[in-house]
Amino acid sequence: MDHPHTAPATAGTAPGTAPARGARRPRLRSLRSLARLDLTASSIARREVVWLWTVVIVAAVALAAVGWPVTATGYDTHPAAAMSLTLLHCAAAILAVRWPWAGLGASVAAALPLMIVTSHAGPAWPWPWPVTVLLTHCLTVLVLALRHPWYWAASLWLAGALLTVLTPAALSHHLAQGGVANGVVLVSLSGGIALVGVLMRLWILSIVRMEQAERLSAAETTRRRELEERNRIARELHDVVAHSMSVITVQATTARYRQPGLEPAVQQEFEEIATSSRRALAEMRGLLGILRGHDTAPTAPLPGLADVADLIESTRASGIEITYTGTTAEVPEAVGLTAFRAVQEALSNALRHAPGSTAAVTITLSDDAHDLLVNVTNTAPARHDEPTPGARLGLAGIRERAAALGGTVTTGPTPDGGFELTATLPVTQDDDPLLT
Repeated sequence: MDHPHTAPATAGTAPGTAPARGARRPRLRSLRSLARLDLTASSIARREVVWLWTVVIVAAVALAAVGWPVTATGYDTHPAAAMSLTLLHCAAAILAVRWPWAGLGASVAAALPLMIVTSHAGPAWPWPWPVTVLLTHCLTVLVLALRHPWYWAASLWLAGALLTVLTPAALSHHLAQGGVANGVVLVSLSGGIALVGVLMRLWILSIVRMEQAERLSAAETTRRRELEERNRIARELHDVVAHSMSVITVQATTARYRQPGLEPAVQQEFEEIATSSRRALAEMRGLLGILRGHDTAPTAPLPGLADVADLIESTRASGIEITYTGTTAEVPEAVGLTAFRAVQEALSNALRHAPGSTAAVTITLSDDAHDLLVNVTNTAPARHDEPTPGARLGLAGIRERAAALGGTVTTGPTPDGGFELTATLPVTQDDDPLLT
């Protein structure tokens, strides 16, 4: 059903449930962006991951600000070499956010020279991985694990492990016990961070896929309900038209008996009318059989304009106050059925979304007796209860019914906070849309 008070009915949405879905969409987009499922997205996706860029940039700048002086003074390295290598190593983490190959290459290209220029440090300083270099390496591994497939983070971890073993061997540098511990810390810490990042990315992807599956399921459910509603409308319209076609068939068949003395040409005309109406009726029944499938078709008579009063009385039993002004004019069965459904839907929405309100139902003929005017208005809700959930297809079904007759339905909120439904249904027309 459509929510009749806080959103235009033409949207066909229920504001009672829309915020919950809306609240989940930003989270889904952020997770999708973090896991790089938004490669084809535009500026929206970039804005959603700007926080990740900011965090990585801030961390890289902080590590560069600390690592440059530490490498230059603590390890007695030339300031220019310390600055350039440290900036390159910290930039690797930033590059890894968008380009994994650039981040991986820059990290290895900077880590190896940093090991070489710091190899002559005293035993008090960690080597082959100075603390700032180790932390920057782990930051790059984390970014690769979060933003890209697992093999990028695994490749950088493996490159760090190989550098830990091969660099001292190539430099003929004997690793003291502290150096071994330094290498073990690098390998274990970066490996743990890579594992945590990969698992987090897989968790994010699973959440995104679950959200996508839920949205797909909801869309399929909505489409199925729309089809069911259309089928129900088609069945009811068929029943109305089938009655009229049956009357035509009987009248055309019995014309020669009811009107004796008809000329042969006129009798032949009536026989052709009866034959055509029987053929059309058989085709309509075949189409209805396709719609109904194996379901049992309802055999109860369809409601009409005369049943609106009983509908209002039964609705009053639920506690809502309703004033009713109706008409006793004769209208086609399809028009009466649509008017009944419109009143039924409007009163159902008032009960569901406006508890404690009062309603007014008015059904009149237009001044030229060409249209049947149906107006249902309810006041603002007297209390704010949680609305009863619905399929949100009621007003859409009423519009389809009215459109099938060549009529219109307008809905919208009233100035006092209530809701109004107005249906204009043609009573007389030159071309019957039900038979075209």
